Amino acid sequence: MPKLNKFKVTVETGDKGTEGPIHFCINNHKVPFEEVKGSTAPGETFEGEFEVNSFAHSLTLVGPEKGEWEIKKMKVDFEPDLNEPYAVTFGAVTLDETTEVNIWKDPPLPVFDV
Repeated sequence: MPKLNKFKVTVETGDKGTEGPIHFCINNHKVPFEEVKGSTAPGETFEGEFEVNSFAHSLTLVGPEKGEWEIKKMKVDFEPDLNEPYAVTFGAVTLDETTEVNIWKDPPLPVFDV
């Protein structure tokens, strides 16, 4: 598990949007994003960034405090320490006040020519 310097989440909202603020959990600590762009309204795109500078044992996107948030598609860009940046794309999911979605994925394994 590499040290994570920074990550950015890009979320395309479906038919059901939500009001902010949007939070994530890292290592079971609920935190708001440091830099936010866009909106979580229906059909809109939300971007949230956070400088972690720590090891991510777990990383989840937290559902809204009220109602449902229909996520059409989500992309997470990771900037790990000592490794190349990488991105992971997730499909549709619906979050509510009782749910979170795991957005942590280990970096891809190195590829060697033999």
